[in-house]
Formats: sequence, structure tokens, C-alpha cells
Amino acid sequence: MDKTLTEEQTKQAIITCLRLLAASPKSGQELRKKLESKGYSDGTIDQALSDLQTQGVLDDTRYAKDLVARLTLGKCAGRHKIAFELKRHGVSKKISDEMLGALSNEEETERALEQARLKWTGWSRLDPQKRKKRLYDFLIRKGYDFQIAQDILQKLSKGPADDEN
Repeated sequence: MDKTLTEEQTKQAIITCLRLLAASPKSGQELRKKLESKGYSDGTIDQALSDLQTQGVLDDTRYAKDLVARLTLGKCAGRHKIAFELKRHGVSKKISDEMLGALSNEEETERALEQARLKWTGWSRLDPQKRKKRLYDFLIRKGYDFQIAQDILQKLSKGPADDEN
């Protein structure tokens, strides 16, 4: 009787996970927290997550790749913000380090420069010091390294495209 009760709880936990995953992608850690909040036992949660991984429904590596792609392409985020988001979503340090290692510095700098150019031209009427500060703060908030922000500021503030408008 106890074994069938445990199997039933595991099935219910799997159904709950599938509903959560249908709404939006989630990491194993996020699903674990949701199941814990619903009162499932640790054993039931472990079994449900293990079953979902075996079936290929739950894959933290794939989730992390998708998250990194969304952040780099959609939000144009820098390495620091990506690392923060991976950690916030409960992706393991090993997978997180792997994903961050796959990012190229050149592509990150190119994304930052593209974002910076848009803001730089939009703020052309501002006082030069205020304009530089705003751009620097913007790039830091986006998660870019301070050195990348400094390099881009130097490039844009002395470039010929400084005051095209």
C-alpha cells in the first residue's frame, strides 16, 4: 500500500512539473522549489525529477543554453548579467561555467558597442560628461565588464561619429 501511495505521489509531482514546464521553461532547481512549496517529500521530488531527466523532458544544460541565447540575442546582456541569471535560475555552477566559457569576448564587445552606439546618438544633446556617465552606467547595468565599458566609452567619445546630428 505504501509503495503505491509513493508511486501516486510521484505521478502527481510529475504532472505538476509538466504543467509548470508547459507554462515556461524551468531548471531542475526551480522545479524542486515549486514542488517543495507544494508539500511533496524529498524522496518524491527526487524520483519525479529523475524520471523527467530520464525521459529527456528536464535538461538543465539545454535550459542554460536557451537562457544564454535569450539573454545574448534578445536582451544583449553581458557576461556578468548572464552569470547572475544562470545562478538565479538554479543552474549548477558546472553548467554555468561551461556556458560562460563558450561566450566569446569579441562577440560580447560587439554587442556592447552596438547597444552603446544607439544610446550614444540618442543622448547627443546632453552635456559630454553626463553623456559618458549615462553610457557607462547603462553598460554596467547590462552586465558588461567595466573594462569593456571603458574601452567603448573611449572609442565613442573620441570617434568621428561623436556629433553627427
